[in-house]
Amino acid sequence: MQVVTKHSSPPKGHSLPSPPSSANSERPEIAIEGQQVHSKLEHTASLGRVSSKSGDIPTVAQGKTAIQFGSANLLSSLSHRTARNAATDDGHGPSDSCDARSVSLGRLSKSGYRKRLSRIFKGDSKVKETIPASTALSAPITLFGTEGRIQSAALDHSTVPVSLKLHSPADPVETSSTMLAAPDTQVRLSPTAEGPIRMDIFPGNAAKPIYKTDLPKPHARVDKTPQLVYCCSLLSKARGSHSSTSASDASQNSPLDDEEKTWVQLIDPVLQGRYQWLVEQLVKAFAENPLKASDVVTEIVIVGPVLDRDTYRSLLSCFISRFEQTTALDVTLLEGLVQLVECASSGYLVDDDLVRIATALSRELSNTHIGFSNHPLCLTLSLARVLDVMVTGEVKDLNRERDHQPMLQLLDIVKDSGNVVQKYEASYAYQALQYAPDNETPLQVLWRYAKVAAAGAGAVSSVFKLDPEGLLKAIESLHWIGAGVVGAVTTGVEAVETLRFGADGVVCASEREFDFMTKRSWYLALQGTALFIRQGRLSDFNLVVSQAPCRHNPNFQWGICRQLGEIAVDPLWDAPVRRQAVEFLGELFRSSTDWKPRDDVKRWILTILVQIKDLSDVSIKNRAGALLRDLKKGDIAEFPGSYPLSRRLPLPSTSPLLAKVQEIPKLEYDLHVLRSMRIAEYKQAVYIDPMAKLSLQDTDDNLFPLMNKVRDFIAGDSQVMLILGDSGAGKSTFNRHLEHELWQEYKSGGRIPLFVNLPSLERPEKNLVAEQLRTHNFLEEQIRELKLHRQFTLICDGYDESQLTSNLHTTNLFSRSGQWDVKLLITCRTQYLGPDYRSRFEPKAADQYARIANGHFQQAVIAPFTRAQIEDYVEHYVPLEPRTWVKKDFMDKLEAIPNLMDLARNPFLLTLSLESLPTVVQGKADLTRLKITRAELYDTFVKHWISVNKRRLQDQKLRESSQIALDILCDDGFERNGILYQMDLAASIFQEQDGRPVVDYSPLRDRKTWKAQFFGLDPERALLRDSSLLSRAGNQYRFVHRSVLEYFFSRTISGPTKEHDEFDPPVHSETSGTSPTLNAHPLSQRNLVAEPSIIQFLAERVQLDSGFKEELLAIIELSKTDEKAARAAANAITILVKAGVRFNGSDLQGIRVPGADMSGGEFDSALLQGADLTGVNLAKSWIRQVDFTMAQMEGIRFGEMPYLKESEQVHSCAYSPDGTSLAVGLKDGCINIYDRSLWRITRTFRGHRKCVNSIAYSPTGHQLLSGSEDKTVRLWDCECGSCIFVLEGHTNEVCTVAFSPSGNQIASAGKDKTVRLWDVQTGASLFNLTGHTGWILSISYSPDGRTVVSVGDDWMIRFCDTHTGQPGDVWESQSGGMETVAYSPDGREIAVGDGVGKVLLYNATTGKPTKNWRAHSEAVAGVCYSLNGQWIATCSWDNTVKVWSAVTGSILSVFTGHSYSVSQLAFSPSGLQLASCSTDRTIRLWDVSSLETGMDLESGPEPLETVLFSPDGRVLFCGTSSGLVRQYDAVSGESGLAIVCGDNPVKCLAISPDGLRMASVGTDYRVVTVWDSRTGQADFGLCGHTRKVNAVAFSADERWIATGSDDETVRLWDARSGILDRVLEGHTHFIAGLVFSPNSHRILSGSLDKTIRAWDLDSRGCRVVVDGGLTECWTISASPDGLKGASKSFMSRYVEICDMESGHRQQTLEQDGFVQCLAFSSCGRWLSVGLTRSVWLWNFVSDKTAGGEGRGEWKCLVRIRDIFGPVNNIAWKPGTLDFGIGCANGSKQVWKLLETSKSPSDTWSAQLVWSAGNPVLAASDAVFAHAIGLSLVNQQLLAQRGKGAVVRTAWYTA
Repeated sequence: MQVVTKHSSPPKGHSLPSPPSSANSERPEIAIEGQQVHSKLEHTASLGRVSSKSGDIPTVAQGKTAIQFGSANLLSSLSHRTARNAATDDGHGPSDSCDARSVSLGRLSKSGYRKRLSRIFKGDSKVKETIPASTALSAPITLFGTEGRIQSAALDHSTVPVSLKLHSPADPVETSSTMLAAPDTQVRLSPTAEGPIRMDIFPGNAAKPIYKTDLPKPHARVDKTPQLVYCCSLLSKARGSHSSTSASDASQNSPLDDEEKTWVQLIDPVLQGRYQWLVEQLVKAFAENPLKASDVVTEIVIVGPVLDRDTYRSLLSCFISRFEQTTALDVTLLEGLVQLVECASSGYLVDDDLVRIATALSRELSNTHIGFSNHPLCLTLSLARVLDVMVTGEVKDLNRERDHQPMLQLLDIVKDSGNVVQKYEASYAYQALQYAPDNETPLQVLWRYAKVAAAGAGAVSSVFKLDPEGLLKAIESLHWIGAGVVGAVTTGVEAVETLRFGADGVVCASEREFDFMTKRSWYLALQGTALFIRQGRLSDFNLVVSQAPCRHNPNFQWGICRQLGEIAVDPLWDAPVRRQAVEFLGELFRSSTDWKPRDDVKRWILTILVQIKDLSDVSIKNRAGALLRDLKKGDIAEFPGSYPLSRRLPLPSTSPLLAKVQEIPKLEYDLHVLRSMRIAEYKQAVYIDPMAKLSLQDTDDNLFPLMNKVRDFIAGDSQVMLILGDSGAGKSTFNRHLEHELWQEYKSGGRIPLFVNLPSLERPEKNLVAEQLRTHNFLEEQIRELKLHRQFTLICDGYDESQLTSNLHTTNLFSRSGQWDVKLLITCRTQYLGPDYRSRFEPKAADQYARIANGHFQQAVIAPFTRAQIEDYVEHYVPLEPRTWVKKDFMDKLEAIPNLMDLARNPFLLTLSLESLPTVVQGKADLTRLKITRAELYDTFVKHWISVNKRRLQDQKLRESSQIALDILCDDGFERNGILYQMDLAASIFQEQDGRPVVDYSPLRDRKTWKAQFFGLDPERALLRDSSLLSRAGNQYRFVHRSVLEYFFSRTISGPTKEHDEFDPPVHSETSGTSPTLNAHPLSQRNLVAEPSIIQFLAERVQLDSGFKEELLAIIELSKTDEKAARAAANAITILVKAGVRFNGSDLQGIRVPGADMSGGEFDSALLQGADLTGVNLAKSWIRQVDFTMAQMEGIRFGEMPYLKESEQVHSCAYSPDGTSLAVGLKDGCINIYDRSLWRITRTFRGHRKCVNSIAYSPTGHQLLSGSEDKTVRLWDCECGSCIFVLEGHTNEVCTVAFSPSGNQIASAGKDKTVRLWDVQTGASLFNLTGHTGWILSISYSPDGRTVVSVGDDWMIRFCDTHTGQPGDVWESQSGGMETVAYSPDGREIAVGDGVGKVLLYNATTGKPTKNWRAHSEAVAGVCYSLNGQWIATCSWDNTVKVWSAVTGSILSVFTGHSYSVSQLAFSPSGLQLASCSTDRTIRLWDVSSLETGMDLESGPEPLETVLFSPDGRVLFCGTSSGLVRQYDAVSGESGLAIVCGDNPVKCLAISPDGLRMASVGTDYRVVTVWDSRTGQADFGLCGHTRKVNAVAFSADERWIATGSDDETVRLWDARSGILDRVLEGHTHFIAGLVFSPNSHRILSGSLDKTIRAWDLDSRGCRVVVDGGLTECWTISASPDGLKGASKSFMSRYVEICDMESGHRQQTLEQDGFVQCLAFSSCGRWLSVGLTRSVWLWNFVSDKTAGGEGRGEWKCLVRIRDIFGPVNNIAWKPGTLDFGIGCANGSKQVWKLLETSKSPSDTWSAQLVWSAGNPVLAASDAVFAHAIGLSLVNQQLLAQRGKGAVVRTAWYTA
């Protein structure tokens, strides 16, 4: 307890006698455990006052420990005591009848009484009372209320208050010699008869009894448990965490002496952990000991005070259980249990413990015959000691009916026994039980009554202490109030109220208001003396014993004698103290006039002396013997028998438990040390539990806590779990937190958590666990033992950083017989893994390594932070250090800056953002225009980090050499040098260690290596190192995060741009011409293609720094002439492509870029003649019209293979199980078999009369199954090609067939709504399964063959048992009809493709959907799993094939090439190839061995409905099918503002001539909304049409807006106000289009009534321009040459050109496909026509020989064929020959027409400006003549792509 004293001056005019210290004359204010107790000493002429408040009674934590007993004199006059003799209590013995047990009296009116007291406290004037003088004269104290305080006044006017000495903890403790002699001012102690007890028997206080032994030398073996306990207690004291127990006062702990301090300083943390471990193992050994013999009980009990809470409670539980289970009383176990309870530290015991123990003791006592043995006495003594602890701890769970009353009755019986000792001890226990359920501890009662007594004398204790005299006054007050019977009063006010009744009425009041009849003051007195003894304050004990008002009570006397006997027999007390205790017993025996001891007490004293005489200590036993001989001269004799005196078991002479523990192998201790070290090393300022998901496409509703998933993994049967996440996603943070939690929970013998930093190990693929254990200094013998007998949870961090490719589970032989038994958790960056990564992690079956151990692999993907997680992080981040910003400031900025919140969803980037934000936004007014990249965040954070560390160093007191070094660095630029240091280190790590991030540095071994320049002892290097973003573990250094290493390496190539003014020194770019030669350039040092994170940093630099872009282009240019620049050039072009730099039309002839990654790049019309493209990746690159003549193309990759061409539509395909054949089913009923080695048709099966809808190979590959539109199923022999069976029974088209996994059964289903199962051997129909109500379109067998699942257009997923034919579960689809279904290879999931383009995955057991995503824009026609289950491939009616991650749902690749719907697809058995077939009569073969995971792909880009340039040509507006209009920079393609116009497709769009407004039709098709194109805010709506609006147009003078609708009207609106001006009526059908004339005087409207009308806005007249020739799509050119019109018919290849002025048709233009859209250029001389897969560009060529203007014809001069999807809309850029197209596949492109001079017949060409959307391989018109090293396969692919050539066979030959 801490006491804080504040002083103020006393009231004016009242001086107080005081000691020399002036502080004692002031009013003290004492703060006690959060409360304040004010003690005020005021004086008047005749009146002393004291404030007595409820707050003055403190809350005492754990009883006695909260009250500090001091030796201050509490002075008060007792001369006013009444004539009532307080001796009424003196004669009460252990069996007196006045110990009434009725508890009901007084409780009836307590409630009302307390309310009244509460009003007194609040100063209620209604309850203020003044006692009449007559009453006051008869009462010792007069009380009255003033201003809410109870005041007392002594009537003895001669009484002069004296000063009260205040004692600080440093003051010496006073003994009895401090008593004052002045008769008028000194407290007169209770009068004694002749010969008072001597006050100097204990002449002074003594040191508390504590265990002390010889101290062991450091690291010496501790062989004795007392020595171990002594060591632990010293270490606990040194840490300031001494045990505060109910049996000792923490405030009185003796300080360490010099020897102890020296010893503590020699004990290192490891040895401290060793001691603590030994203590814990002792408890464990005791728990495992079945006998619990006396020697082990004696040994284990003494460790109680040094145990932590969990270990203590474990030991206590063991004791209690053992005691409850024993049939015969074990006295040693009993005494050990009680001793363990008494030594409990604060908070270790709970009420249930004590109640349980007390109940067990009373039960045992009731079962023990009282007349025999000492067992009843032992149980009674033990029960009393436990009850003492319960009283001290304010236990309130003792149920009166169940526990309290039976114990009272039992003790009452024991008190009536014939054994006198038993009676007295039972009486003590009886009294303890009376206080157990009370609301306050006895010490609180003592303090309160001490204060009341002092108040009666006009003096008060000024500090919250209880000194000997205060204790005497309290006892005397209690003794006097109610004739020696103490009541259960709970506040000082209640005590005062009791006193108010006066001497005559006090007993009646007590009996009326409180249950006073069962509590005795002598019990409280004994509690006080016991506390003095525990604190070593024996002189205070001496004083109280000699002057206690209850000293004549035999129970008090008996208890005092026992306490003295306990001192005498306790060897922990010094010998002089023990001899003095013997002398004290003799003094009490002789004090017949003062103490008046009964004969029972005298016999008890003799009995105690007899036992002391038998001790081994000669001086003690001799003194006791002599005294015994002197006292036994009379006729009083001791009691027969022996009675226990010692309160504790003897110190153990042997240590069997410790000996056993010491035999425990060092292994367990070393694990304990490792646990302590790892727990101590864990530091994480902010930790937010990450969420995870199985699919990147999952919504937030599907997220789950990653920790829960990992816990399930550890508890389950799986062996390997892979955690994927982006760089900075928090993988390492999670790993360390997981390890910390597992170590916290670790129990000896349990699964061992082991964090493994994979990059720090030399050979993790072979000796992972052993190598990691060696880093923790485990011996080889220990490692072998761990391998054979223990289980591990391996947390492997940084699989990607270690650059591993091996399967750690397989190569380390984990979980095999005789090998390591582990759960393997691995984290890896998603970017590091290729498509076939699961094989690196999936465990293999123990008996067959080639087989995957199904069910033993799990995976999770860390999800980006949600907004709630970001807020949580910021909330924890802000208080970490003083900041001017609060949480709201950070969140506001994160949300205001565009895209920053998206970046902040990455935890590491969130940290960088928070550190950088104050600097980033400084001086910025409009945050919405800020754009921040990942590289910029790192730039700002690094600068901030180094600046903070610079200030930290400047504020420190450094050594002279370090200070000089710091000054030099600061003068030269500390931040600059810090960045250069880390850049150089990153470069060295990549150069010297191939990018392995951990640097192992030994000061001795590495003095002359490259490491010394970074980690040596040079002061400058040390300062820079300590200020860098480095972490250290022993001799291992690494950057705090892998991305930081990559960032600094990227800065060696390009850093941030510099901003400076004219006064700044010149700044040289880090990549300027002053840098080293190209050979030494970082780009020349390594191939960065394998470092996607570095590429990303550098790609962002390109976007930020045009100078860097130019430098990279210069390197590429240099490679044309310098072959040494090849690697740098390859890296340069890789960076540029990833940065989105386009090379359309570039001259790249002769560049050397071997190994570059140019995938997804744009190289339209580029010149690459003679270029070195060896090993270049050109997958999905736009290489249309590229000239590859003489280029080096060996090993070049295009990501796909040549297609196979059939003469009929291809509706089905399947690979043979051995992968040697591919079967395809054709529209004409034939089945062609291709040999995959030659890609030749080797066999054709004929028999079906109609289309073959589905085919399937048997598991052996010997048979082929087919289902046809002809209603039959055929089984073919693959060897001879003959038909084995024709299975008939279906009544309609067979849509799907399947073989069972066993090959013994086949299934078929179709449009007759049945599933039929057939026997393969006989062809017999086994079952005909009904239930579907619509066509069945797909079926699939489960991998075990027990179930077949079927789906169709009735929205149902049905299962049936293949053995019984019984129907199974039926699931209803929530997304409509389903087209296709497939089981996953492990049978755990079912994939379904539906009719609206979604893929849904279901749990095959529960039927619960696990994932779903929009995969295609049209129906999903086919879905299949790869054989290893890691991919899902889908095909669709939208002509595309896509591959997805089966685990995450993320898109891996989009394959475009088919020109019509794709029917089916199949993975090759190797998983490296994917075949798809289409109604375009082709089978395409896709290379999936290198799926592009690093390319930005969209799973389902929205189809574009409208494209339109702004009038100034700067912006391209694109309207999507979802109602979104997005703006793009027309030159660069950079995405801009997006406006949500509604939820319907944007098919109607117009831009005002000034480009500031946009008009579109939104959710309501009848309303046109006008928007502000700069802000996206709606200006107004044009409401009036009654049906759908189809057309909208702005007039050139910006005055009008015209709208046309299905309601057959054209409406004219004021463009500024939106007010309707007029309605133009005349058409008889829907209005299809509108256009204003260039002068804005006319509107031309086209309708489905086949007319075009011209409306004159001035005259309001109307005329029909075209009548009968207009079709469903048309466009008008308002050019200087006049109005021209073009139109097309539905599903037509023809475009009609007509003169709008005359209405005459001029020409019909024929295309090779259906026309989708058309548009005139602004000059009117070009017409663009969009088809399904191409764009045709027609030019009007004037005929100069013909007479008249406008004569000539339209010729198609340019064809663009690489458009993979229908072209929905075309728009020309005003005033130019640039145009944009929008496609149904979501892609958008901008092209420009160029006039060339290639040949007379080829004078114009189109060149791509930019493209946006999923990249595709576009190679039309590419030239590869004489290309070197181009494989035959790639030659054929380019021939097909380049010219549209169709090669059915033989392309693989010469």
